[in-house]
Amino acid sequence: MKFVTWNASMRFRDKIDSIFPFNADILVIPECEAPEKWSGKNHHKDIHQFLWFGDNLNKGIGIFILNEAFSIKLHPSYNKDFRYIIPLIVTGKQSFLLFAVWSQLTKSKFDSYIGQIFLALKYYKSLLNEPCIIAGDWNSNKIFDHIKRVGTHSDVVDLLEKVNIRSAHHHLLNEEHGLEMQPTHYFRKNKSSPFHIDFIFASETLLKQIRTLEIGTYEKWINLSDHMPIFMELNSELGD
Repeated sequence: MKFVTWNASMRFRDKIDSIFPFNADILVIPECEAPEKWSGKNHHKDIHQFLWFGDNLNKGIGIFILNEAFSIKLHPSYNKDFRYIIPLIVTGKQSFLLFAVWSQLTKSKFDSYIGQIFLALKYYKSLLNEPCIIAGDWNSNKIFDHIKRVGTHSDVVDLLEKVNIRSAHHHLLNEEHGLEMQPTHYFRKNKSSPFHIDFIFASETLLKQIRTLEIGTYEKWINLSDHMPIFMELNSELGD
């Protein structure tokens, strides 16, 4: 299985061609337009399924299935209080849960960004014992732990560690959170303001199946978005 998450910084309908070389099966795209915005585009033939969640037709989160060997549906336990931490059932040769993430500022700064992820994962705690991938734009890193939230980045990492769910990047590179060498975001597209705030977390059973994990480079992607795509490939047990 090939998986990509990328905050496309809107107008993904004009940028999807840049993702096709990954030959991905599943895409999680924060800042993606609603299906209504795709009229007149010829990419529908390449999209097996397209789920979208948002309040603004120009800027929601899209989940795409590009391989008919997979199917996806919303988990019945979805709680709209955590609008952009979305549990989905992925079915293929091996089924797993996908949490598509786009953390944001809420009415209360105390439960914004990593705070809403922390609260959502506590709410969905019973689901985390199943094979899971939790991926998207977290807008979070350990370096921001000093900001007062209901839960910090480190709290979330610890919560997931207890159920054997870890960041794929940190697992493979043996890096510590907050000390990442490769950014996923450049603030205001400035190369001198790099941050690692996008993640793919996965259950231990899935981490063992990783063949490849790549983060896009500034030079290739910055003209398209201030975020870099993360590409992950799992072995054939997941339906290649």
